[in-house]
Amino acid sequence: MSDLAKVREEIAALIALELGFGDLEALSPEDREAIERQTTETIEGCGDEKADCTDAHVKLRGLLAEYRRLREMRPAERGDA
Repeated sequence: MSDLAKVREEIAALIALELGFGDLEALSPEDREAIERQTTETIEGCGDEKADCTDAHVKLRGLLAEYRRLREMRPAERGDA
């Protein structure tokens, strides 16, 4: 798993907890799909430094910044195959 994918998984895990779904591994396929949609929306909505994501949890904001940083790197630099 690439560094980018790992950070996305951490974002999804935080979102699942915040929404009351619990642990990602225990989710049904339907719930996991809902979390993936919310993760994508969160990343896209808070995807740049100008976005107002002040209501996001501090750890989530940090992960979003890390995701953004990794996404801007070349694939070989961020651990992608």
